[in-house]
Amino acid sequence: MTMQTDVKQYHAKATGLVVSYQTRLKSVVVTSGTSSARTFSICDPTGSKSGTYARTSPSGVTTITMTNHGLETGNRVFLDFTSGTAIDAAFDVTKLDANSFTVTTVATTTTSGNVTMYPTILLELDTYSTVGLPVLVPGEGILCRNGIFIGLGGSVTGTIYYG
Repeated sequence: MTMQTDVKQYHAKATGLVVSYQTRLKSVVVTSGTSSARTFSICDPTGSKSGTYARTSPSGVTTITMTNHGLETGNRVFLDFTSGTAIDAAFDVTKLDANSFTVTTVATTTTSGNVTMYPTILLELDTYSTVGLPVLVPGEGILCRNGIFIGLGGSVTGTIYYG
């Protein structure tokens, strides 16, 4: 029996695209820089949509405006807030209409800006500790047909192994 040699490693310090081709996710190690709720998500990079968001203090309810978002109440998505002060994370959606939905964030400060939504989450991990969380994906791993997008909540880093 020979050792598998096609496994690659990527260390993520920020949300972003890792690869844009079909691969398998083999393992993940996640570390949070703070002892509070943080998320780490592996998403399909295709199907993302862009829009705007607004949150008014003191509410944690954030309204997302996105033309033809295609979501239903209860769907879970990863939101990459590309401007403003909202923190990237995975959220449960409450549909308002075909072009807007809300999510509830931990923060309650007033902010607004641009956001990109990733509707297909392949793996999601929650961390509440600064101790590294290793996760070995059993079998051949998770098939990521369209590549790997890593979504990191505030102060989270992660290393993925894929191939």
